[in-house]
Amino acid sequence: MDNLIGKKLDGLYEVKELIGAGGMANVYKAVMVGQNGPVPAGTVVAVKVLRAEYMHDPDLVNRFKNESKAISLLHHPNIVKVYDVSVTDRLQYIVMEYVNGMTLRQYLNERGGKLTSRETVHFISQILQALDHAHRNGVVHRDVKPQNIMLLASGQLRMMDFGIARISRAENQLLAGKAMGSVHYISPEQAKGEVTGPQSDIYSVGVMMYEMLSGRLPFDGDDAVKVALKQITDTPRPLAEIAPETPRALVEITEKAMAKLPANRYASASEMLEALHRYVQDPDVVFAYKYITEEAPAKVVKQTMSQKKDSAAGRVPKKRKKKRSAFIPVLLGITVAFALACAALCFMILRNANNLFTDEKADIVLEDFVGMTRAEAEASPQISGGQINVEWVEEYSSTYGEGYIYKQSPTGGRNIREGQTVTLTVSLGTQYVTIPDVTNYVQSDAEQLLRDSGVSVLVVQNVEPSVAVGAVIRTDPAAGTSVPAGSTVVVYVSRQQVATTTTVPSVVGLTVDDARTLLVQNRLTLGSQTQAYSDQPAGTVIAQGTAAGSTVKFNTRVNVTVSAGPEPVPEQPAEPESPSSSEGTGDWWSDLWGGGSSSSDSPSSSSSEGGGSSSSDPGLIWPWDWF
Repeated sequence: MDNLIGKKLDGLYEVKELIGAGGMANVYKAVMVGQNGPVPAGTVVAVKVLRAEYMHDPDLVNRFKNESKAISLLHHPNIVKVYDVSVTDRLQYIVMEYVNGMTLRQYLNERGGKLTSRETVHFISQILQALDHAHRNGVVHRDVKPQNIMLLASGQLRMMDFGIARISRAENQLLAGKAMGSVHYISPEQAKGEVTGPQSDIYSVGVMMYEMLSGRLPFDGDDAVKVALKQITDTPRPLAEIAPETPRALVEITEKAMAKLPANRYASASEMLEALHRYVQDPDVVFAYKYITEEAPAKVVKQTMSQKKDSAAGRVPKKRKKKRSAFIPVLLGITVAFALACAALCFMILRNANNLFTDEKADIVLEDFVGMTRAEAEASPQISGGQINVEWVEEYSSTYGEGYIYKQSPTGGRNIREGQTVTLTVSLGTQYVTIPDVTNYVQSDAEQLLRDSGVSVLVVQNVEPSVAVGAVIRTDPAAGTSVPAGSTVVVYVSRQQVATTTTVPSVVGLTVDDARTLLVQNRLTLGSQTQAYSDQPAGTVIAQGTAAGSTVKFNTRVNVTVSAGPEPVPEQPAEPESPSSSEGTGDWWSDLWGGGSSSSDSPSSSSSEGGGSSSSDPGLIWPWDWF
């Protein structure tokens, strides 16, 4: 028996039963019994309690505290409510709304993994509303998946488990640099261990949308590492190809949400929600999204950082308290604006003097030089004839061979003034870098060295007794290997041995409820329940499919056989009347069948008893007029 069942936490919450066990916490069903609690007495609540074995793990304790802080900020109809948080040296728990329903994962499984377009929009809209609220309050979920979403009988969703959410403020970067979340739904930047933001959640929503519309995940593999690498590098099979019945607008929305580059995704959950609303209003809408190329993000980041630096510099004078005159700042602003305007004008004059002040130069249609060699471009009439000036730039490119032009500015096909300068970028070919040897390096130092060498990093933790905990075991590809710049290198880091298996307890002789509790305590799940007659009381487990004492993986399902009580004694058939005693009505058909018993009384019609809530018929009442 669990040592918390039957106890009162802080005299307010009486723990009734264990209803779930996660990686770092157990979830209990409890009842509010105190008079001074956050909810009325008698209210059923869910209490998430940090496991005792993790109380002294600083990282896990911080994660638990972080979850408490994150979800306490959120108040939304599509997010599980938080009533109370208690963090002490003795016990740490979160009191939440008790949701009686099934997970969205269970619902998808019941529907064969695929939903209609209407259902998909219904669910995704609610998820986006919840995320929009969370993001506006500075909370990024970072583990959006069907398993973390509850479905009520009304069709309403409740998002839960912000266990790896972070507060997106500078002082709370507790989880930055860690690839957390379920690998099938994490964003590429999350898989690489980079800093994540709201657009990482949007990527996860896109994966869920892809799964709902197609009935399959965009990326799968034999292990988590392979799936994570696919999230970083691979392109999923087009949704329009595997689910051709999907409306084009929903295909476009899904693809934009799942873009590899965060800059190509929706800027916010509300923006994606607006796109769904446009589809509902006009199912034939075409979005025709435009995307930033692979080379652009670096420039975007640099510009953003520069802007932040300028802003910071501009904030420094505000710290000065001296105020001599209100006119001085105004005059200074006018002076600066005038100076900038003059500088811009001078630049234009110097760069295109002939174009500005003479009519001798005509407009020309700029040729498209992308894909040409430098020699081919120089031989073109516009360059050889002096119609345009060319600024040559050389950069590495993994998509164009050495010597080929792969970028130009302005782009081809535009009208420009004769004599204007055109920038043409010539490929130096693929840049290769050599993976440095980071064996036995501390993880943070190894990651920094690898990124400085020009590669991305994916960290995987393995047990290796010969290597200190937190140090690098090896890399894949191995040290000394030459790889294209930007490639992803898997770094295997040593960690402590963590149990992944458990011993199956004996549940024979227990009631179904007690058996379920005991299995959950041992990180197992109660499986199917088959009924059979026995001399044991009805509802008692009389056999189990997996033998007690067996070593199995966490969350293994243990099937059981449950007693249906003693087998009923069949009724003795009545003695048939002799023909001589019959009144001879001649109705031989009635005489033959009239004494038969109803088949409904047969023992074979007894139904099996299921444990827990049934998911075969969720009884959902769908409010399809929600828009």
